[in-house]
Amino acid sequence: MGPQTTVIYTDVMTMQITRKIAFNLVALGIIFSSGCVQQSTKQEMTALPSQQQSQQKPQSSPNQQYLPKQQHIEPLTQQSAKKPQYKTAPVALKPSHSLKKKTAKKYQQANQKDLWLRLRTGLELQEHYDNSGIEKQVSWYKNSQSYIDRVIQRGQPFLHHIIGELEANDMPLELAMLPAVESAYDTLAYSHSHASGLWQFIPGTGKRFGLQRDWWYDGRRDPVASTEAAIKYLKYLNKYFDGDWLLALAAYNSGEGTVRRAIKRNQAKGKPTDFWSLQLPRETRSYVPQLLAISRIVADPKKHGITLPDLIDKPYFTEVAVPEQIDLTKAAGMAGMETKELHRLNAGYNRWVTHPEGPQHIILPLQNVSRFQKSLASTPRNQWTPIKQYQVKSGDTLSAIAQRHQVPVTHLRSTNGLRNDFLRIGQKLKIPGTGFDSPFVGAMSIYTVKNGDSLWKIAKNQKISVRNIAKWNNLDVKSPLKLGQKLKVQSNKNTTASASLKKLRYKVRRGDSLYRIASKFDLKISDILTWNKLNAKKYLKPGQRLTLFVDVLNI
Repeated sequence: MGPQTTVIYTDVMTMQITRKIAFNLVALGIIFSSGCVQQSTKQEMTALPSQQQSQQKPQSSPNQQYLPKQQHIEPLTQQSAKKPQYKTAPVALKPSHSLKKKTAKKYQQANQKDLWLRLRTGLELQEHYDNSGIEKQVSWYKNSQSYIDRVIQRGQPFLHHIIGELEANDMPLELAMLPAVESAYDTLAYSHSHASGLWQFIPGTGKRFGLQRDWWYDGRRDPVASTEAAIKYLKYLNKYFDGDWLLALAAYNSGEGTVRRAIKRNQAKGKPTDFWSLQLPRETRSYVPQLLAISRIVADPKKHGITLPDLIDKPYFTEVAVPEQIDLTKAAGMAGMETKELHRLNAGYNRWVTHPEGPQHIILPLQNVSRFQKSLASTPRNQWTPIKQYQVKSGDTLSAIAQRHQVPVTHLRSTNGLRNDFLRIGQKLKIPGTGFDSPFVGAMSIYTVKNGDSLWKIAKNQKISVRNIAKWNNLDVKSPLKLGQKLKVQSNKNTTASASLKKLRYKVRRGDSLYRIASKFDLKISDILTWNKLNAKKYLKPGQRLTLFVDVLNI
């Protein structure tokens, strides 16, 4: 190559190097700039409140067609975020969902001690508070301060839990007052239609929404399980009636079929199909206004001349797992609380003892949990619950013994260390006892039968159940007592026996007889005759009213 060629080549190389350097400098500048931007962005994100993420709404599932009764019910999922709330509680104007979203955080920071204020922020049915159809009920509640005091006192342990579950499912907090209408917050409430518990589930509907029910346990009286089932049922009804809460509530009382037929009748006549326009059963026409009336008073008690007791916005109870069966009376002693209160919280257990197979937990006030757990850990398991012994007789089988004592075969096998179902005559088996067999229920005293006494009369006077007297004295409840007969009765008054004995007003239906009514409520015909001063030779008449005293734990 000549000199000129060398110069040209050198110039080309210089240009390439210069370009490469320039490119690298530009790249470094971009990287540096990007790093600064990232750092700036990071600082800005750190400075932003975390509510940006909390304001993202979960996607809702598309609407589906109404579901006919007794068909598949779509399972409902718990939302992780609590329902947004207001800072204030307007009465006439129905608040918007977005408004509640914005004020929820402010409420949570400023008003954590007032459960009533929390409830008011979630009221959504205010548009119906001024309807003339509820004025009669409002007037009654305005003049019933003592009744409201009793109901709220009973509801105090459960209101925080119910409100929290309703918020988690984005439902109107008026529904927290529904147990006040249904049961007056009595876990042992029972109706002549066999509805039971806080939310008054009848057996069929309870089963439909997942409530377990057997000899040992009835989920309808379990405040936690029944609240979950009630929320599922109410959500289903609200969807069934296209988001109309009044129709949903009417259906909760009388069944969706009753409301659906009333709607069809009005449609055929060209009439409106809202709740106030439907021809529904008299009880239902009063039921929905009752809820709206008590909700209106809770929204503004001062305006209606009512004073509500202070309720702190914190949980009252929690579920405590236990590894094995435990007697509730024994558990109350371990927790340092009254047996009656523990039974009220755990009213789902029919036998005053937890279920042999499950659920294996008890509901305890938070303040008693620590003491209970310490005592449980230091108490031998064979002292947790009464155990009966059964001696195998000729012809016995494990399945027959299990059925006789209402115990699962698998539980008998595990409790007695059996590898199979083979039994020997004379073999002794451990059988789970009940609270009625418990040695923890208190000392016994002797009662001498007097002229005119009956098991029911003695039970009522002693505030214990007929079943217990029969159990303690090996009596047949249908056998008459003898004058001067000595009976063992429990002297400890701290039980729920009297609470489980409910007075019912029963309306005689066509086809009823004394035998049929007695069988339906597990009563003696002679007691029905005595309570109502009836002549056994006279027939009952449809529409006739009878007074019945029913032990809800027996039916």
